Amino acid sequence: MESTLNDINHPASEIGLMPYYIPSDDDTKIPNDESHDAKQKQQTIGIQSINTNELTIKKPSRLRRFANSFKRVEIPDLDSTLTEMERSYILASHPQLQRNLHGRHLQMISIGGSIGSGLFVGSGSALRVGGPASVLIAWTSCSLMMYCNIQALTEMTVTYPVSGAFVQYSSRFISPAWGFAMAWNYAFGWSISLPLEMVAASITIKYWNDNINPAAWVSIFYVLIIVINLFGVRGYGEAEFVLSSIKIIAIVGFIILGIILNCGGGPSGEGYIGGKYWHNPGAFHNGFKGLFSVFPTAAFSFGGTELIGLTAAETRNPRKALPQASKQVFWRISLFYIISMLLVALLVPYNDKRLFSSSSVDTSASPFVIAIENGRHKSSTIFDELCHHALCDLCG
Repeated sequence: MESTLNDINHPASEIGLMPYYIPSDDDTKIPNDESHDAKQKQQTIGIQSINTNELTIKKPSRLRRFANSFKRVEIPDLDSTLTEMERSYILASHPQLQRNLHGRHLQMISIGGSIGSGLFVGSGSALRVGGPASVLIAWTSCSLMMYCNIQALTEMTVTYPVSGAFVQYSSRFISPAWGFAMAWNYAFGWSISLPLEMVAASITIKYWNDNINPAAWVSIFYVLIIVINLFGVRGYGEAEFVLSSIKIIAIVGFIILGIILNCGGGPSGEGYIGGKYWHNPGAFHNGFKGLFSVFPTAAFSFGGTELIGLTAAETRNPRKALPQASKQVFWRISLFYIISMLLVALLVPYNDKRLFSSSSVDTSASPFVIAIENGRHKSSTIFDELCHHALCDLCG
């Protein structure tokens, strides 16, 4: 009976994203006992006659391996009649990257990649433009869309864990032109975000020391990012695990502190706050215009959650680790986005003057920092440092 992997209807063999095996005539023959014993004896004699020195393979140097890493992987036995697109599908299905990421790395990368300036600082401008109700509606709507997006991406990645992730999927299932445009759009977006976050991280240091030129800090951050990436995917995974853990602990701490401040347990003595700022100055600002103006900022804050799909080609067991990470997306979104933004909307009025200086580089205008300062709590400096830490982590 012919193998199911050779069936034209099988998804792996149909699209060429996964290598498949065609049994030969010798594989289908059942050997008898005499021929089988003779074959084993011949193999044993052959193994004993081989000199171990002849089996020594010279390992390339680190410099050679570094130079070869920039070369495109070629499979010599590919059919010459295949098109360039068909060859790219087959090349993508062969393991080209080291699978050194564990499940814990994958989960922290998916969490930490989306926690950055968009949530900590950009939410301040959204609160100023649209008001607290608009912020909550926009973040909740984007959370639902992102949840569906991540589930669909995980389903594709588990089925076809190849390098290229959603770029390969778009090229194969939609059109090569679509995949080409998506790849360049994604590269262009991160080529802008990387220097933006490095400059933002350098400017936030002015909160403590404004005597040093921010350009010097940009150089330091750039060297630090290069050093982390020189340790390979395992080093990046460990660094992301530690940095993301710090951000998660800080957000959980803010949620606990925010609940205490809202219930009147802070040192300011203001008493119970509740939904006071939803009545004065109000829940909405600038009407529908303000509501829809908040959505781009909310969507930007979720950037980085797609990294869970890009790491599939470097994960040891993607078919086990990816579903585990994606199943926790709902709880992570609910905890880190919805609850934290709800507390910010309850603790900070949209007409606070400090929000008018809100930008991606001014962490003193972060609504998280303002909420803590309004409660006259001493941890505002710590959370300002967290915003700076989040910017550095996002650069990595």
